[in-house]
Amino acid sequence: MVSEDTEVLKKAKGYALRLLKLRPRSCAELSRKMADKGYAGDVVSDVLDVLTHMGLMDDDAFAKAWLQYRLNKPMGLRRITQELVQKGISKDKIRGHWDEIKENYDELEVVRALAKKRARQYNNVDPLKRKKRVMDYLARRGFQLDVIMKVIKDI
Repeated sequence: MVSEDTEVLKKAKGYALRLLKLRPRSCAELSRKMADKGYAGDVVSDVLDVLTHMGLMDDDAFAKAWLQYRLNKPMGLRRITQELVQKGISKDKIRGHWDEIKENYDELEVVRALAKKRARQYNNVDPLKRKKRVMDYLARRGFQLDVIMKVIKDI
């Protein structure tokens, strides 16, 4: 019975490592994937403990890296927050990391650059349609409506 348990634990750990090899994941995301694969809760918990002890699982580092990655796309805070919450990161952790990054990030300037670039794509379109398309694009990217409206008025 003991060897059977260690075999299951070994397979579960291998599965988790394969998932982490593809891209970093949060603890909640990894545990959901493992549960979907059919691993029991205690096995998942043991694997997460081992991976955390090895330094391969860290929700704080994951959240910070994800936030930085998505800001480089660029995406708005609303969308990034939604993605991180879906991945099991608490809003408090997200806010903490956002405060660190916010000092070097000018959302208004990013939105302005994206809006100008997008508006150029619609040069031959009716001005009202162009305005709506640019606004919709920026909203899908997760930027705040007040920032979008301010930029749209400027351009």
